[in-house]
Amino acid sequence: MTDLQTQVKELFSNKKIDVLLGWIVDNNSGIQPHLFRIQDDISRLVFNDQCLDNLVTHLPTVLKQHRKVGIVVKGCDGRSLITLLAEKQFERERIIVLAPACNGVAANSVKLGKCADCATHIAPNADYTYDDPDTVSSPEFKESQQIEDLPYYKRWKFFADHFDRCDRCYACRQVCPMCYCEICIVDQQDPQWIDPSTKLSANTMWHLIRAYHLAGRCADCGECERICPEHIPLRILNTSLEKAIIEMFKTRPGTIPDVLPVLVTFNKDTDEGIMKGA
Repeated sequence: MTDLQTQVKELFSNKKIDVLLGWIVDNNSGIQPHLFRIQDDISRLVFNDQCLDNLVTHLPTVLKQHRKVGIVVKGCDGRSLITLLAEKQFERERIIVLAPACNGVAANSVKLGKCADCATHIAPNADYTYDDPDTVSSPEFKESQQIEDLPYYKRWKFFADHFDRCDRCYACRQVCPMCYCEICIVDQQDPQWIDPSTKLSANTMWHLIRAYHLAGRCADCGECERICPEHIPLRILNTSLEKAIIEMFKTRPGTIPDVLPVLVTFNKDTDEGIMKGA
């Protein structure tokens, strides 16, 4: 932590950054995201297993107000940053990426499920890295595999029971760094693509469309599931698609800089077997 704080002080001193997106200890609400400025007490900057938020979600807004922005990222956050850069959402030279090793995060002293599937404990494409991660293993996707192994009628019941509770607050959309459309498909009225009611059929359509929009792009930061007031296991949908992307295209979203997500690219050399679902 001392190395990270020292680096941030140097970046401010050398005018390499105008502000820094990081985490701070708040006496009332614990560890929270914070936008540090040069006059702030950098000794309050923290990085530990309580740093839950994906700060990349806030980056587009901060970049509209400041020329050079530093950001502290976990491994999964860094993967979402790589995808947004590939999709030309902002310029790489305006960002300084600081990446401490992350060995998992925990809520209420329980390690989050996404951490068991994480193989990126240090963010790719970082400008500065700190510490060494624990042993990194390949993702197992046990939660999604358990559901995939069920008979189709039990799979449907599992998702229907969860989707039926959705009150369409769209917290999952708001917290997701990949959901940056100016007008979301669910908000379009003419034509109206998705019924805005909370009927099971409408809720199912919303969650499936959102999952497909994230296919090949989701970094599995898990913020959608963590923030959901109804505790809907959204990661199971997203990681099922992520697993399919890995199996079909031999790549994991957000791990290769400057390469567009596989499902938004197409050329004449694309494997025909993939196009036919083989």
